This record gives sequence, C-alpha cells and structure tokens, in this order.
Amino acid sequence: MHHQFFGLFIDEWASLVAIGGGLGTAIALIMRAVLLPLKNSIDNLNQTIKELGNSTKDNARRIDKLEDRFEEHIGEAKVRNQKIKALEHEVFGRSKGE
Repeated sequence: MHHQFFGLFIDEWASLVAIGGGLGTAIALIMRAVLLPLKNSIDNLNQTIKELGNSTKDNARRIDKLEDRFEEHIGEAKVRNQKIKALEHEVFGRSKGE
C-alpha cells in the first residue's frame, strides 16, 4: 500500500523535492553568476563617478586660482599702461614745450 499526501505518492514528493532543490541550486548559481559581475560593475562605476567628482573639484579650484592670477595681471597691466602714458606725456610734453 502506497501512502498519499495531497494526492501525490511519497516517491512523487521525493522527485519534486529533488527537482526543486536542483532548480533552487541552479537559480542560485545563475543569480550569483549574473549578480556578482553586476555588483562589481556598479562598484566600479561608483568609484569612477567619485573620482570624476574629485577631479572636477580640483579643476574648479585651479580655474579659480587662474582667474585670480589673471585679474592680478590685468591690474598690473593697467598700472603699467598708466605709467607709460604718464611718461609719454612727460617726455613729449617737455619736448613740445621747449
């Protein structure tokens, strides 16, 4: 006499458990094969984005410094131009007056 549980015999239940376990293992292996590379790719992308952010901040600081130096040079050029004009006026003004 064979025993039944929910309409299936014991050997049928054993087959289902074996198949289910095998499927579970196969699904776990597939998930690991897909998800692990995906996780690594996402980690690498996050690191790249972080490095790009740091690089952008560094570039912004450099640009600010260059802008400051450029403004200093413009100021110095204006002072030189004023001195040149004053010297031209002094030199040419005297020679015209003599």
